[in-house]
Amino acid sequence: MEIVDCHAHIFPPLWEACGFEDVETHLLYQQRAMHLHGNQPVRRLRDHQIVRERPLWDAEDPSEAGRARDVRFRVGRCGRFEWEKDGEGYYVQFLPPSLQTMAAPPEFMTVQMDYAGVRTVVLQNDPIYGDLTGYFAEAIRQHPGRFIGLARVDEAFAYRDDQMAVLEDAIHRLGMKGLYFTTVNFFRNGYREYYSDPGFRPFWDAVQKLKIPVFWVFLCPSPMGDFSDEMALFLRWLERYPDVPSVLVHGIPTGLFADAQDRIHLPEAVTRMMGDFPVHSEVLYPIAWGGRMDFPYLRAQGHTRQLYDRFGPDRLIWGSDMPNVERYCTYAQALSCVRAYCPFLSGEDLEKILSRNTLSLFDMERHSEGS
Repeated sequence: MEIVDCHAHIFPPLWEACGFEDVETHLLYQQRAMHLHGNQPVRRLRDHQIVRERPLWDAEDPSEAGRARDVRFRVGRCGRFEWEKDGEGYYVQFLPPSLQTMAAPPEFMTVQMDYAGVRTVVLQNDPIYGDLTGYFAEAIRQHPGRFIGLARVDEAFAYRDDQMAVLEDAIHRLGMKGLYFTTVNFFRNGYREYYSDPGFRPFWDAVQKLKIPVFWVFLCPSPMGDFSDEMALFLRWLERYPDVPSVLVHGIPTGLFADAQDRIHLPEAVTRMMGDFPVHSEVLYPIAWGGRMDFPYLRAQGHTRQLYDRFGPDRLIWGSDMPNVERYCTYAQALSCVRAYCPFLSGEDLEKILSRNTLSLFDMERHSEGS
């Protein structure tokens, strides 16, 4: 079996513009991301104690105007994003400490893949790391068969002609195979318009015509509501575009819906979209739960089993969130959480979850040719 990881990242040093027009634009996205990030705590630099304060954004203003400009936010080293407030230094250990130069170039990633036994990874294009479509295209050219790239657009303005042109160029000229789309970035328009609004239909019509999958990141809770509210909106989108394959990046947050006996009770919108539409859920509990429990994250196996029993193996795809996951466990261990610690999965099930389901989202013939 050739293992395919549906969720990984490569990127140049994060203190650079990384494909954006300038460093300041990149910092804008990074600061918003660190304001929202919940997996890793904020620590005070002088004693590394966890603190609750995260004064990077006005909690009452989700628009770009809510950005705090008195904190000297910056990209640090060894995996940290840093800032200062009232003379005190703070940081979030977002990446593993081993990323000394805040970079994960293609050569670094292919060695990691070789060591863990992963043949191919899907490169997710989140602006924390940059606007990296061109960077991905060069990596794909230099390492045929190892990377599948996802395009990105300025989500809050995706309906504009210039953004639709960006998408077309990414797919047709640069060889991206899908679209990465995060609702986090609707801070750029203050959530005045949303992906599910009628004004975005020309963009989604173009996506449908391109016959590419969409990898979705939903901010929950968001100014649009909690997870159930977001999924209700997504379900309406699916009803309009029932043939567009979708992936829930980071997967269904099963912990939100588990009772005292750890039985998962999913909202109706989730069961409908997983049962009636071409929606896949990533399985990557180590990055989600690694800060709260130790390897091999045995509770995650029970949640994976419940998703498997409910939806079968065809709707589940494995991802690692490499290199981020190495703040909790190694790449090989992230893979073993499914391959070695889910005994209820048959060999055929594993082949689907660890390879075939992800590859089925893309144009297999073009991928095999390394174009």
